[in-house]
Amino acid sequence: MRFYDFESARVKRFLKQHRARRAAIQLPAGLREHLREIVEPFAKMGVETLVLADSCYGACDLADEKAKQLGGDVLVHYGHADMGVSACLPTLYIEARMSVDPRGVVERVLPELKFKRVGLLTTVQHIAHLQDVAKLLRSSGIKPFIGRPGPRAKYPGQLLGCDFGCARSVAARVDGFLYIGTGEFHPLGAALATGKQVLAVNPISEGFKMLSPDIGAFLRARKAMVARATAGERFGIIVSTKPGQARFKLAEKIFKDLKRAGKVAHVLAVDEVRPEELGDFGFDGFICAACPRMPIDDAERFERPILTPFEARVMLGKAKFEPYRMDEVNRKEF
Repeated sequence: MRFYDFESARVKRFLKQHRARRAAIQLPAGLREHLREIVEPFAKMGVETLVLADSCYGACDLADEKAKQLGGDVLVHYGHADMGVSACLPTLYIEARMSVDPRGVVERVLPELKFKRVGLLTTVQHIAHLQDVAKLLRSSGIKPFIGRPGPRAKYPGQLLGCDFGCARSVAARVDGFLYIGTGEFHPLGAALATGKQVLAVNPISEGFKMLSPDIGAFLRARKAMVARATAGERFGIIVSTKPGQARFKLAEKIFKDLKRAGKVAHVLAVDEVRPEELGDFGFDGFICAACPRMPIDDAERFERPILTPFEARVMLGKAKFEPYRMDEVNRKEF
């Protein structure tokens, strides 16, 4: 059994529909080892493939312009769901859903689930199993809720690193959440966005962890980051040229507020954020108006403090640190 569904038949229909001769392929790092399997339908259709080997962080990081520049007729983007970013050439999203059925591990950890009303959350790779998990919960006397998608998500119950809308939409109706997926960033964000506990279940490792909205270590680290930045005078505002991360209006608002506070500020427009290169400017700190995950996931890569837009408000005395607020694209952020 194959681990991921790369939708070979759908890829062939897409290539035939657009009479593609050269197709650009865009992959996140986690799927690159599957390239041999991924290119099979292209080879069978006699379509030349061009693998775009730059980083790929999500559907927000669409490489359509580069694909066109390199002579691609179409772009096939793997590993993410379409979030509505406009493209300059025909683009197909292959979500690479996983075949692993999470019901076994969910059933095993049910004694850890102390909630009677549960919101179900996952990423696109496991979205097909959400209704089956809901049925399992109902059979165990637990009432499941699957929230409507946020502004960037495609499916009910789907979380993105920049969109926790599906969790917020049912937060008032549930006692807590059950998250199915890998990593802690998504369930942590849901806990902080809703003020509810999240039981994170990993269907691959079959491990689990309860995450609370008052996660002490995370909040202490972020508060320390704000405190370090407060003493700074010169700030770089990072904004991305990636099509789904280009929050230039937000960067302009942060720039004006920093200037009003007597700080020196510069907007830094980049495609790929490389801390070692940004460090050459000698800023006292950075504020990220690009990918919301960067200040959280990549903070240790920066020698100087890096803040979210919300944390910048805290630094400037415009907001209180608690309740803490995760950064989300398409929400009123600053």
